[in-house]
Amino acid sequence: MDTADLEQKKVLVIAYGFPPIAHAGVYRTMRFCRYLPDNGWTPTVITINESKDIHSDHSLMKRIPPEVRIHRTYILDIWRMIQRYRARDARREAVRASLRDPGSRGGVAGAVKRVERFFLSALLKIFSIPDHMVFWIPFAVIRGIRLMRKEDFDVIYTTSPPHSEHLAGLILAKIFRKPWVADFRDPIVDNFHTEELFRIELWLHGLLENIIVRFADTVVMVTESHRQSLKNRYPALGGKFVVVRNGFDPALFENIQPDSFDRFTILFGGTLYGTISPDFFIHGLARWLETKDPSVRDNVQALFYGMGCEKAGALAHELGLEHVVRTSGLIPHDEIIRKQKGADLLLLIIGHDSKSAGVITSKLYEYMAVKRPILAIMQESEALDIIRDYGNFYHAPHDDYPALLKALDNAYEEYLRKGRAREEENREQEKEKRAPGFDNSRYDVTVQVKDLIHIFNESNLRRAGIPGEHPLP
Repeated sequence: MDTADLEQKKVLVIAYGFPPIAHAGVYRTMRFCRYLPDNGWTPTVITINESKDIHSDHSLMKRIPPEVRIHRTYILDIWRMIQRYRARDARREAVRASLRDPGSRGGVAGAVKRVERFFLSALLKIFSIPDHMVFWIPFAVIRGIRLMRKEDFDVIYTTSPPHSEHLAGLILAKIFRKPWVADFRDPIVDNFHTEELFRIELWLHGLLENIIVRFADTVVMVTESHRQSLKNRYPALGGKFVVVRNGFDPALFENIQPDSFDRFTILFGGTLYGTISPDFFIHGLARWLETKDPSVRDNVQALFYGMGCEKAGALAHELGLEHVVRTSGLIPHDEIIRKQKGADLLLLIIGHDSKSAGVITSKLYEYMAVKRPILAIMQESEALDIIRDYGNFYHAPHDDYPALLKALDNAYEEYLRKGRAREEENREQEKEKRAPGFDNSRYDVTVQVKDLIHIFNESNLRRAGIPGEHPLP
């Protein structure tokens, strides 16, 4: 076993997002930090201060063991400052418009306002290269230097996005000559966001990836597709690349009781952005309801929880589905798990562009953990292969309305067949509907954390120049 050493080892974790921040990327780092101490490694985390405009869920702090020390630092985020200014300005403009303030229309004042908006948009673009968190690097490095002068860390671990934070790991690794493990939760170059970038931005993203890949002792990613892309770009460095998938913490699901819904409930929990769009599903839902008796509309609801879900609400309103489709922002994690457990169908959407074929959203593993049927809207992909292994799913490729309507038909018929009174009995039967070879344990964080520890140990051996083979998982 990798953690057989009696002495507890130490890892310095640099993570921009960490509880109580509750964005999607936080959970992977939180899961690792929860189980590292039980496996012989004590994490010390450098992260940012809490902020009112970053969603927080303080219940997440209960999942962090007391051995994990958390050091929060200031961040200079000019991009976020500009966004706050624009939000305040928009509110002032709305008040002026409601009062019919002549100063808010046309003339010199209007021209000045247009120039200001153009200038602010340009600044937002400039301060997003490579991401708007780049000005956190000096604060993270300074705190890291203080910590590493006081105690001896065995490994530095950085996780992104934001991808700029890896530079803090690089600087500290060079100063203190420590092994550095860089974890990519999302790709830098092979990301659908890059389709919106200018050529100079693409070049800078490529440069950042090159620097990280060449100087990190080990580079971790969450999908095989991403690993293969990196191997193709850096064939001489292929031995550095290893996959540790996202997963779930089974302990979080054991004592949470499902919510009870009085109608057929489709639930989406996650973030809608880029090509991860609700449009196809909501248009398809409208078409499906048109084929049904009007009474069905009162027996169906689609619930959207998470960032960007207001897009689903706006489209539903346009289509007259405001009483069927309901949306909310982020809610506490325990609450979304209750709703997922109680839903009849869990909606998973992955973008339809070519770069999304390698995306496996972390929400997939949570859906599988609650053992509910999944409606997968995606093209052929690595994620779809995992869902096929799971077995309890319906699939509709983007823009394939017949497939979507058939999936909704089948899921709704299954709901009617079961009846709500037999729900508990049928939850147990759901386990039998999965493919016989499905093994949930491969996505269990208590298993994955051992892979991460193996990577830490092997990175130490390679940095020390110890001869011999050091295979990574």
